[in-house]
Amino acid sequence: MNDDTVSWLGDVEQLRRMTQRYARAVDARDIDAVAALFHPDASVDGARGSLPIHAYIEGMRNAPPLFESGMHVLGDPLIDLDPGADTARMDTYAVVYQFRPAESAEPDLVLGIRYLDDMVRDDGQWLIHHRQALNLWARNGVPR
Repeated sequence: MNDDTVSWLGDVEQLRRMTQRYARAVDARDIDAVAALFHPDASVDGARGSLPIHAYIEGMRNAPPLFESGMHVLGDPLIDLDPGADTARMDTYAVVYQFRPAESAEPDLVLGIRYLDDMVRDDGQWLIHHRQALNLWARNGVPR
């Protein structure tokens, strides 16, 4: 295996880990960890509309939690990366379980989401430059 291939494989692994880092940070409500995954000029198109990253992160910090906890289950991302490139495209399916407090009469929620990420290498680190989060489907859980 030549050095270019080894470098490319390392980049692919770093990109693959980004989806896992995002899921764990969101599920843990670690907003600083979420923010660290995005380029300072990033934007997000999602449930709250199209927002620059600073507004997206502030919205996460200030929004009252509707659910007690959540868990992302991710499919393996499809990663498009040319050898030696400083940009990449990722496409990841997720099933997101959102749980209300045990005493809640409202049902839990299960979502099917597709994350489309434009990635950029900045100072040797891969970051999300643009994210499009598509809600594919939603199902209410069983009321408690």
